[in-house]
Amino acid sequence: MSPGPDGTVASRREVLSRALVEEGDRLYALALRTTRDPDLAADAVQEAFASALEKAEGFRGQSRAGTWLHRIVFNKSIDLLRRRRRYEPLPEEESDELTADDDRLAHGGSWARPPDDVLLGVEAKAALERALEDLTPLQRAVFELKETEDRPTGEVADILDLTPGAVRVHLHRARLKLRARLTHHFRGRDATPSADEAQP
Repeated sequence: MSPGPDGTVASRREVLSRALVEEGDRLYALALRTTRDPDLAADAVQEAFASALEKAEGFRGQSRAGTWLHRIVFNKSIDLLRRRRRYEPLPEEESDELTADDDRLAHGGSWARPPDDVLLGVEAKAALERALEDLTPLQRAVFELKETEDRPTGEVADILDLTPGAVRVHLHRARLKLRARLTHHFRGRDATPSADEAQP
């Protein structure tokens, strides 16, 4: 979606208004995944749209209106978290390079059942939502855009102002953390317990 042929601010506002209607649910989903708070998510979307309308002249159509709005929503979500002092990730958690801790997580337990099969269960979906709380807001946003919305890596990079390589790193890191939290589900509930686990 791009600005109207006349290129006026009014035509850009119309484009952005249509994009909000078309992308509204996904914008809220991104804000909610990032903030983990329905009220903050709603505020982020509202502030983002107000900001987008104010900056309509800055939208030149180089990217889709929906992509541009997603970027603003993510930035507003992070701003709100910082205002509430809820966003203080460790530097290594936001690094665009894989670390020794990532390597340690990568050598965790294996899954007896395919993840997709496990995650179809209601209980496992609830466990996944709890596990997502352990991710940083950036990792949750990458996970939402890539895994839930199935957006191309390049578009996710554009939305989050990352390089494609950084998107892959943060997605990998998110998957490793989730695997670490959900290992007991992925190993299978019917697996025979070890001698230590069988002790009362």
